[in-house]
Amino acid sequence: MANNGQFDPVASWAKLSERVENQGKDIVDLRSNMNSGFQSINANLTALSNELRAGGKTQWPVIWSAIGVSFAIIVAIGGLAYAPITAATGRLETSLTAISERMITREELEWRSARAAEDRGRQEAAISDLRASTVTRPEWTERNRARDQEVSDISRRVDEIRADFGSVYGTRDVIQQMQQEIDRLRQWRLTADRGPP
Repeated sequence: MANNGQFDPVASWAKLSERVENQGKDIVDLRSNMNSGFQSINANLTALSNELRAGGKTQWPVIWSAIGVSFAIIVAIGGLAYAPITAATGRLETSLTAISERMITREELEWRSARAAEDRGRQEAAISDLRASTVTRPEWTERNRARDQEVSDISRRVDEIRADFGSVYGTRDVIQQMQQEIDRLRQWRLTADRGPP
């Protein structure tokens, strides 16, 4: 087939052709052997039949031996036919055993489905709890806007109060008031040091 590492189709074809020819010869030889065997059995049966017709009495030993030979042939053919069936049955039993070991029983399947249903129930309860405790985005946005508005209002009020306080009572007013208080205290001190008039 390979000639210096290369595939040779002519050599491959020649080998294949030779094998087919040999198989054909083997089949022809087998056919001729079977034909000659059947012809000899036929000749023996014809001779036995002629002997039985020639003799006046029944040839029981010959009949029993013919039955025995027939039974042996039938048993041999049955054994040849039964052997592949037995092997196939053994393989089938082995594969059925392997399949039954990998199969899930009905009880296990029911247990798994019940477990899956429990898991789904827990998940659905958790999801409904999450939905109940969460706030939607629009609602969250609205809450943030309201809070921002409150902060803005408070800042505006503080600014207004500062402006009002600064316009009503400024720093200059506070300093003048303090100066007046100091002047009064000095007057009072002077009059207290001189004593009563």
